[in-house]
Amino acid sequence: MSPQHFQSQSETQIYHLQQYRQTYQRPRKHLCRKLHKYHTIAFALALVNLHTVALVSAYIGGSDAALAKSHRDDPFSAFYTPAATNVSIDAHNSTYVSNNLIRQRRSPNPAPDSVSSLYSALPAARTGNSAIYFSRSSSSAVTHENAKQYRDNRKPAFKKCASYKPSVREEEPENTFVIMVQAEDPDSDQEIKYSLVQSATERSKFHIDPKSGVIVTTHRFDRDEPTYEKMVYVTVQATDNGNPQLDDVCTFKVVIEDVNDNAPVFNKARYDESISEDKQPDAIVMRISASDLDDGNNSIIEYEILPVRDHLYFKIDKAAGIIYLNRPIDKRPGQYYTITVNAYNPTNPMSLESKQESQIEVRIRVVESSKKPPSFVDPIEDPIYLKEDYRNYSTPIATLRAVSNVPDKPEVIFELVTGRTEQTNSKKTFVFNQTGTTVTIGLGKILDYESVTEYTLTMIARNTYDLVAEHVIKIKVVDVNDNIPYFTEVNKGTLLENELPGTPVMQVRAFDMDGTEANNIVSFELADNREYFKIDPHTGNITALTTFDREERDFYNVKVIASDNSPSSLYNNGEPNRGQQVFRIEIADKNDHKPHFQLAEYVHDSLPEDANINFIVTEVEAVDEDNTAQIVYTIESGNVGNAFKIEKKTGQITVNQRLDYENITEYVLKIRAFDGIYDDYATVTIKIANVNDNPPEFKEKYSITIKEEMVYDYCILNVEAYDPDIKDRTADQHIKYSVVKEEQKKMISIDNDGCVKLIQPLDRDPPDGHKSWQMLIAAVDEDGQGLKSVTHLTIDLEDINDNAPFLVNKMPVIWQENRNPGQVVQLQADDYDEKQNGPPYTYGIDSEASADIKTKFSIDNDYLFANVQFDREEQKEYFIPIRISDSGKPKQSKVSILHLIIGDDNDNAMSEGSSRIFVYNYKGEAPDTDVGRVFVDDPDDWDLDDKEFRWKNGFPHDNFRLNPSTGMITMLERTQEGEYLLEFVVTEESTFIPRHSVDADVTVIVRELPEEAVDKSGSIRFYNVTKENFISVPRDAQADDSLSLKDRLQYSLAKLFNTSVTNVDVFTVLQNANNTLDVRYSAHGSPYYAPEKLNGIVAQNQQKLERELGLQMLMVNIDECLIEKYKCESSCMNTLHKSNIPYMIYSNTSSFVGVTAFIEWHCVCEARISTYCLNGGTPRIGENDMCDCIDGFTGPHCELVSVGFYGNGYAFYEPISPCENTKISLEIAPQTDQGLIMYLGPLNYNPLLPLTDFLSLELVKGYPTLTVDYGTGAIRIEHRHVQLQVGKSYQLDIILQKTSVEMVVDNCRLSTCISLGAPQGPNEFLNVNAPLQLGGTPVDLLQLGQKLNWTYTPSRQGFFGCIRNLTINNHTYNLGAPAISRNIDSGCQRAVAVAVSFGIDRNFIIAIVACILLLLIILLAVVVQKKQKNGWHEKDIDDIRETIINYEDEGGGERDTDYDLNVLRTQPFYEEKLYKDPHTLQAMKDPNNEIPDIGGFLGDKKENCDREAGTYPVDDVRNYAYEGDGNSDGSLSSLASCTDDGDLNFDYLSNFGPRFRKLADMYGEEPSDTDSNVDDDQGWRI
Repeated sequence: MSPQHFQSQSETQIYHLQQYRQTYQRPRKHLCRKLHKYHTIAFALALVNLHTVALVSAYIGGSDAALAKSHRDDPFSAFYTPAATNVSIDAHNSTYVSNNLIRQRRSPNPAPDSVSSLYSALPAARTGNSAIYFSRSSSSAVTHENAKQYRDNRKPAFKKCASYKPSVREEEPENTFVIMVQAEDPDSDQEIKYSLVQSATERSKFHIDPKSGVIVTTHRFDRDEPTYEKMVYVTVQATDNGNPQLDDVCTFKVVIEDVNDNAPVFNKARYDESISEDKQPDAIVMRISASDLDDGNNSIIEYEILPVRDHLYFKIDKAAGIIYLNRPIDKRPGQYYTITVNAYNPTNPMSLESKQESQIEVRIRVVESSKKPPSFVDPIEDPIYLKEDYRNYSTPIATLRAVSNVPDKPEVIFELVTGRTEQTNSKKTFVFNQTGTTVTIGLGKILDYESVTEYTLTMIARNTYDLVAEHVIKIKVVDVNDNIPYFTEVNKGTLLENELPGTPVMQVRAFDMDGTEANNIVSFELADNREYFKIDPHTGNITALTTFDREERDFYNVKVIASDNSPSSLYNNGEPNRGQQVFRIEIADKNDHKPHFQLAEYVHDSLPEDANINFIVTEVEAVDEDNTAQIVYTIESGNVGNAFKIEKKTGQITVNQRLDYENITEYVLKIRAFDGIYDDYATVTIKIANVNDNPPEFKEKYSITIKEEMVYDYCILNVEAYDPDIKDRTADQHIKYSVVKEEQKKMISIDNDGCVKLIQPLDRDPPDGHKSWQMLIAAVDEDGQGLKSVTHLTIDLEDINDNAPFLVNKMPVIWQENRNPGQVVQLQADDYDEKQNGPPYTYGIDSEASADIKTKFSIDNDYLFANVQFDREEQKEYFIPIRISDSGKPKQSKVSILHLIIGDDNDNAMSEGSSRIFVYNYKGEAPDTDVGRVFVDDPDDWDLDDKEFRWKNGFPHDNFRLNPSTGMITMLERTQEGEYLLEFVVTEESTFIPRHSVDADVTVIVRELPEEAVDKSGSIRFYNVTKENFISVPRDAQADDSLSLKDRLQYSLAKLFNTSVTNVDVFTVLQNANNTLDVRYSAHGSPYYAPEKLNGIVAQNQQKLERELGLQMLMVNIDECLIEKYKCESSCMNTLHKSNIPYMIYSNTSSFVGVTAFIEWHCVCEARISTYCLNGGTPRIGENDMCDCIDGFTGPHCELVSVGFYGNGYAFYEPISPCENTKISLEIAPQTDQGLIMYLGPLNYNPLLPLTDFLSLELVKGYPTLTVDYGTGAIRIEHRHVQLQVGKSYQLDIILQKTSVEMVVDNCRLSTCISLGAPQGPNEFLNVNAPLQLGGTPVDLLQLGQKLNWTYTPSRQGFFGCIRNLTINNHTYNLGAPAISRNIDSGCQRAVAVAVSFGIDRNFIIAIVACILLLLIILLAVVVQKKQKNGWHEKDIDDIRETIINYEDEGGGERDTDYDLNVLRTQPFYEEKLYKDPHTLQAMKDPNNEIPDIGGFLGDKKENCDREAGTYPVDDVRNYAYEGDGNSDGSLSSLASCTDDGDLNFDYLSNFGPRFRKLADMYGEEPSDTDSNVDDDQGWRI
């Protein structure tokens, strides 16, 4: 190997040696300080250097012996190498191995401009402004675990900064690679982060990857005019991640390389020249010139004449652009030669760049030989030099004179050509001034050498022949020192404390933008702090002159002056330009202090063993005087089972694993605080507290066998459990026992000693008994306040004979009429008792049976016999009481009823029959539907097979189909609304009767029902009635106008709703399996009434309706979710299922076809989705569930979200569904401190379904008070934290959950703002199907509460104030449009409500009202006085004209005149009125039952009047002067002229729209809801 190689290896080895010395230098730090104190440090360092030289010499010699000798000869080796040290050097691997400690010494003379030389024994090699450091070989890595932790942080450095000379081609796209910079950190464990240093306002043109140092462009550069981006200076900063963070900067120039991206530009926009006709070939014609904005070879221009037009007559010098004549001129004067000149950049054939070129047309005019162009006299040939700071605008720069060469016409015109580039005067930098035949050129704008260095000016002289001469003047700009040096954006540096003098601090860079080196070379000097720092005047490197102590001073502000190298042209002081900047040099901290804990021992007395994971136990803190020290906390010992963890940076100790007091009761942790070099220790004692974390355990599984139906006075069983948390099993375990299930608490009891007793006897037998009863027993420790365990107690029952047998025959039993006496059926029985107490059974007719039963039936053993022959027409069925006895002891017997039906024989002839069928056609969409059978009067009812059915006269109906075998009538699809009379012939023949036929007619009434009627329907669930009985008229009814229960309900509802019968529809009658009947109905005035109104009124009058109908109501407003957990275990909601498939109820003379509509339950709780906009709102196009609303309607679907009350009103709204989590939110602005805000509960007492659930929200002395009863006890929450002030607005939030009830005021989530309570009893939901009531209630809550046994009854006093923004489970209520209301203010529009809303004081309101009343009194007095004065109150009694009629009197114009109105009388029309169904009258008006529009309506009425035979001609106007007596058509106040009584129904007015609303209300329909009133004592009425 070469000596240079060994030299490099030795240098690297020495560097490593110094690294290890530094690692173990600190233990003898105090010795070094003593040496320094006694001025002997120089001698010690000399010994170190001597030792280093010895090592180097020995290693270069390549001998192990020489190296060992160097150690022997080293006078200082004993200081750092113990006697037992074994040292060896492997020359091939360059590895130095030491088995003992090595101590490092620093070089006493580090290179002043090197960073790494401070930490190495070797000086750095300089390259430009940076230093190159010897790197550590990876093959010589003798490591120690803590070496990198003990070493102080050292600065990174850009070693190759001076060699960075990157370039980027212009017009390159963004993200173009520029260069990759690299800085190296002597600390091997450091990570370097790169960033660009630039002004915050400067637009970034580059981006650097913070990890790799790769720089790319973020900008497309253009070095040409007008931006002139020829070079860009970039400053890169490299920052390490040490503590403190240190950095270095590198500034270099990025050259923007030119590309041929600009085509040549001709200096003139057009060329028009002239040539004398006597010119000879090779004579100069003119010169073409162009310029190129590109640089270098890309700006070279060559010219050529394109081969078009007159190109053969001319030739051109391709370099100079001079055009010569190539042929003799052959055109006459005045004619032109036209050629095209191409200017282009000559390109390298290997270049990929495209050729840039431009063309221009040149016109050359031929002139007479006698005509000469002008010529310049003494033209300026040499360039003119101007300094860039030349500012003399008045003095000419150049003067030219020209002669016209035209005899007697010396005039010439000068023109300074405005070129197409800045160099050719495109920006009018120069201007000219002509005086006669002389022209001067002067400065027009300032010059800037850095922008343009040379100008080419072309002056043209033109004579009267329009011939021109050109002259080109070159002006060169001379650079002057007019730019002040400026610094880069680096503004601070960092220096570690206690560093030796000569340590590099930072490098500053400044630039001068002058264009030449004569003016732009910058040098540096310090303006202050020269005693602490010095600066290299050429490189800008700042180094330290002394050693700094951070504790004395932690920063210095150093001013640096940058000067250029020539006298300034800006200041006339002979001095160069100077720029200055203050740099902040911070003294960084070294880790030279030991951290110490605030306490030597920390104690946490009581940590519960059930503490959660990550529960904070305590926090330890160690303090370090070094402000940059990062202390790391660790647990060194005592952490058994990894039970705890410590946050490394904060010292926070948290629970890491589950603790168990039963295993470990105390932890003693040893905590270490380590700052990277020094550490300190503390102990943390954590005492575990015992908690009740183990539920009781039962000693065994318990079971017992007893006899059924018996009660014992003693304990049937003793249960025992123990608490695992109590070690002593003989001690009191403090356990309380209880029965878990509520229903089992009625059967057994258990005391705190575990004694189980029977309360009532247990039944073993079906249907309610069990052979084995499973009872749940709970044990709770801590005297009933702790944890609970549950066990099963099994009670097996022994059977006793306590059940009588009963019949199990399939019933009814059929026995045909006209049959001879004989055996009917074999009797079968069963017994709930065991077999030993059951069969064999004995049967007999009960002694209490009627004589008729005993005569007609008898029993022999287990057979029933008929003793006589039966006739079904006499009696159709028998209920035979049979007493059955078992064989047990004691014997048990019981009477069972055998249902026997006498079978029918067709032994009676039929007679004619009539029947009616009523059909509801939902939306007119019913398919082909069976609607009922043809009815004939026949005592036999099992004879359908003997009958045949056919259409009378053989013509079937277009809308109906007949089944000839069954007589079933089918209504065909698309059958229109109306009344249809169907006529049939029925033929019958059997064994007992001859063939015969009778007529039968069926009246079918079809009524179309709109979807709105179903959606807004009310509902009632009746108890103990069948659907056939509900829709049929009893056959024994004597009166012709007898009504079915359905019709009676319809009439009763019409009276309740104060509307006509035809406005009420009972359209659904569905039978349920539990002997209940569901009925749905609707009612309307102008619109259909809301279901809350219908159900509310019916619920209020339930007892009255029950009396009128003779029926019992199980439920008003059918709700499948009303019974808690009957359908769903948790949330439950109802939906209305609707279908256009109808169903039929057949009952001989009447049939009913209804709409299939019923309630479906779903075990979810979803927010109601509104698919329509309310109150005139319109859907927003393209946005689902969004509406554009009229002003004032601010709800999401245009709801009116506010309503006002005055203490004596209320409003009804839709009810809520029981949900696991129900949130009710509303805003209130009270005007008084008392009142019922909200009530949600039953409207009456229903003994069949006495549900007690309710919710009330009241104001009690200004405090919100919430009462909630889930049906098993009321919880009352008084929110005493906030007293609501009169006139202010508050938000109330109520949250109902299974286990908690919460009330919050004004969204305050603090504990002082939230009121909490727990529901009473086992129920978990609020089950109410009544309407939600706001502002008050018409219900007598005191009486209702007494019947329902409420523990608290809300007040009936109404709320006075405004309620806004009521939402329940995200459903916004339309408060301004309640279903039922009394004394409300929709929208809070009135003065009081508005005042309440805006918080206006009550006294202020009273004052305003008093002022208004006073104004009204004054106005009234003025009006009365004026009226008396003018005699307005007197009638015109002095008018003696007989024809004047005063209509102010009742009857005026009728009896008070002498005119005979009999002329208007028409013949009366009488029609026999038969009883009709309430809907028949409506259907008779129009066969198609179509409601006409208003135009059609009036036209029809007019035509009816015109067709009347008794009417007079229309033009007999005199007869219509008056109304009243003598007028057959009655008063004109009636609309019924030309109509009969059947037409006195004006329900169709509601279909004419909102404009006819008042008219519809006047004629028999109920007024609008807001006008309705309810008398609290007498029920609902208008």
